[in-house]
Amino acid sequence: MLNTFVEGIPLNKEAFLHLTDKLLSVTSTGSMLIDENLKIVAVNSLYKKFHHLFNDCIIEPSKILHESDFSSFPVSYFLNLKNVIAGSTSKAKLDIEYLGHETSSFAISILRLDQEEDNFNGACIMVQRKEKPASAPLSKNDDFFKLLVNNSTSVYQLADAALVFTFTSNAVENILGFSSAEMIGRNAIELVHPDDKEQVRDWLIDIRRSPEKLLTLEYRVKHKRGNYIWIENNGRNMLGNVEIRAIVMNFRNIQAKKVADGTLIQAEQRLSLLLNNTAESFIILNSRLRIVTYNKAAQDRSPFFYNHDLQSGLSVLDLIGKEEIPDYISLFEQVFKGTEIERESKFVDAGHGIHIYNHTFRPLFDQQNDIFGVFITSTDVTERKKLMEEVAVNSDRLKTAQKIARLGYLECDFISNAFFCSEQVYGILDLSERVHNWEQLCIVKKRINEDDLDQVVTGVRRSIAEGSDFSFEFRLNAINGVEKVILAMGDSEKNNIDNTLKFRVTLQDITDSKMAMLALQTLESKFKSLFDHSIDGVILSKFDGDIISANPSVCRMLGYTQNEIVNLKSCDILDLQSPVVSKMLSIQKETGSYIGELFLRHSNGHFVPAEVTAISMKDGKDNPYISTIIRDITEKKKIESEQKALTEELLKNNQDLQQFSFITSHNLRAPVANLLSLLTLYNKDDPNDDFNKLIIEKFEEATQQLNQTLNDLVNILVIKSNNNIEREAVSLASTFVEVKKNIENLLSEKNGVIQTDFSAVDEIQYNRIHLESIFLNMISNAIRYSSPDRKLKIKITSYKEDNWIIVEFADNGLGMDLNRYGDRLFGLYQRFHGNKEGKGLGLYMTRSHVVAMGGKIEVESEPGKGTAFKIYFKLQD
Repeated sequence: MLNTFVEGIPLNKEAFLHLTDKLLSVTSTGSMLIDENLKIVAVNSLYKKFHHLFNDCIIEPSKILHESDFSSFPVSYFLNLKNVIAGSTSKAKLDIEYLGHETSSFAISILRLDQEEDNFNGACIMVQRKEKPASAPLSKNDDFFKLLVNNSTSVYQLADAALVFTFTSNAVENILGFSSAEMIGRNAIELVHPDDKEQVRDWLIDIRRSPEKLLTLEYRVKHKRGNYIWIENNGRNMLGNVEIRAIVMNFRNIQAKKVADGTLIQAEQRLSLLLNNTAESFIILNSRLRIVTYNKAAQDRSPFFYNHDLQSGLSVLDLIGKEEIPDYISLFEQVFKGTEIERESKFVDAGHGIHIYNHTFRPLFDQQNDIFGVFITSTDVTERKKLMEEVAVNSDRLKTAQKIARLGYLECDFISNAFFCSEQVYGILDLSERVHNWEQLCIVKKRINEDDLDQVVTGVRRSIAEGSDFSFEFRLNAINGVEKVILAMGDSEKNNIDNTLKFRVTLQDITDSKMAMLALQTLESKFKSLFDHSIDGVILSKFDGDIISANPSVCRMLGYTQNEIVNLKSCDILDLQSPVVSKMLSIQKETGSYIGELFLRHSNGHFVPAEVTAISMKDGKDNPYISTIIRDITEKKKIESEQKALTEELLKNNQDLQQFSFITSHNLRAPVANLLSLLTLYNKDDPNDDFNKLIIEKFEEATQQLNQTLNDLVNILVIKSNNNIEREAVSLASTFVEVKKNIENLLSEKNGVIQTDFSAVDEIQYNRIHLESIFLNMISNAIRYSSPDRKLKIKITSYKEDNWIIVEFADNGLGMDLNRYGDRLFGLYQRFHGNKEGKGLGLYMTRSHVVAMGGKIEVESEPGKGTAFKIYFKLQD
């Protein structure tokens, strides 16, 4: 009767549960029924007794089982159970043994249950005790057991009732350095670390008091070298087992794990210490602007920033004054658009000291690059501000000093042969080596311009010979190849008998002043040439907005003649309603300059994007005016738009690649694991074993499943890699007629009807095969998820909207919760109903077809009311 039930005779939910309870109560087999979430639906007492042999967990209806509830079972038991629940196999059989007071063997059968109508998936576990076989010599098994134990990486030990070791496996030498012979006769607590001995004693007492119960403890034991290492030891009291009569222990080395755990704990402590001892304040808000966490610095300073103390879960808007809320809301709107914003605030402490803080509001991104919160940091910049002010003052002083430093001084004492050369001279004359006398300085003659050399030599010689003053300019070829202009002024000092005592020279680099004079001489002609021939537009205007002059470039850019544009005001070419323009005018008024992007009105009415640099200036008569340089950035904006679209496409492709990589590894792992599992069950010693036939059948099913998965992934790759999809004129009505032929039987089974209306748009430029695939996936999806409570109705309509042709597929089926599934709706192998026919591939393929052709897809759905998909096809020029 149970087998008939398992094979899947349709039952409603009440009958299903009633039959389950009846079967489990009358059968002599231990049985337990669980659903796909490992929740116990029903269980009888025989199964409870069997389960408690291995694990003392509670086994009652409604309990959700976890892997820890199978901790003492053989690994194959829980592995097979998961495979059956996941649908990798429909059933599994295995034998397990219990080593207690006496050895018992159990035959386990795990069968998969599918109840479509009640949306129930699960498994039934049946346990039968196997008859104990007649006694047989165990010498071969004993030899095998010893070989297995002595070659294990874990150490196995037997201790008598006095907790003295009577057996230790060979692995002990690899872990503790002692040979197995050295361990025999030692007490179980002898090598335990002094700090752990009390804990180990309690553990050993619990083992003595709890026969057959497996108890585990982590502690330190002494290595032969003298150091201590961490081990994990499992102990079971089997003194009552006539065949063993010992306390059985096995331990493994967990030193590396303990070191890693300790390192992790230290890292967490250091991070906590860092966050709570840093001078910088941290506050994290969620998407609803509620405080998630904060550090000690933020808590200490919150009275200066907010009206209340910080508290997790509190909205940041509750911490500020009502008058500040609109400004903060505007700020957070910008942050949630991806903009990082900085602000400063000042407060006065109890000692009347002024403190300045810089607050940075940064968006927090998740793995999908979506913003899920705000990270606020507050940094004390008081000292930095003071330093910046000092730097600004010193900078002015430095600039003054640099101007003064351009004057160098030379002095030569012919009596004492003393020679002095100031540091500034080296820079003026481009001297790379120190100069110690007049002769070494004469090397500069080689770099003096040939036309000026005679003047310099004659002037110096005359001054030394006659004691006369001199002043002249000469050109010097600098090391970098640029010509300098130097002003030299000097004199000589003579004694009463006309001997020259000293020669003094001052040098000044007047290159800039010479260049400035030259620039002033040519400024007007150059400015006029630049003004007339510049590719950038230039407008000169008064402060009241009257345009004084405009160059030909700006006239071409805005479509005006010279006479037309000089009769305009600045407001005639600016959109004064724009907040950007208002901000520009405000900045211009406050600072005297503005650099930014604006839209300027063309003579025909449209706006031209432009990069604007406006500077307040004065003419030769000290009259103020505004010089505005305008650059047309229409092409730049177009390129930026294209780059943005390309970046978004690359990001989307990267996300698709990540999802495809995850799905590939996930969906290929299950069938491969299933194949490996089946291979372990295959009886290689007896190929004619009847159970091998079943294994071969399941192996074939798993292979077909793997092949189908690969085919699906190959189809997806074909769509993703096909960038040159041919378009043609395709009729929506004809496409529907062709597709309907393929789903006629499915539609009849559901007694469904399809209404179409292609009167608004029938023909589109598209790929015919892709369009048929879209229609087939949309209609078959609506049929597959139709509601059993009403007659299936599907409505397909087409219409135009802006630059799109929209085809809408609406049904009255089961619908879905978009709040729950919306982010996974178009993912690979995503299913949202308990329908075993679907693979979760249709919507992904449909979206891939649509996106590949430059379209998009939207969905509206509500559970119990139906679903509407809108497919957007780009209008072709």
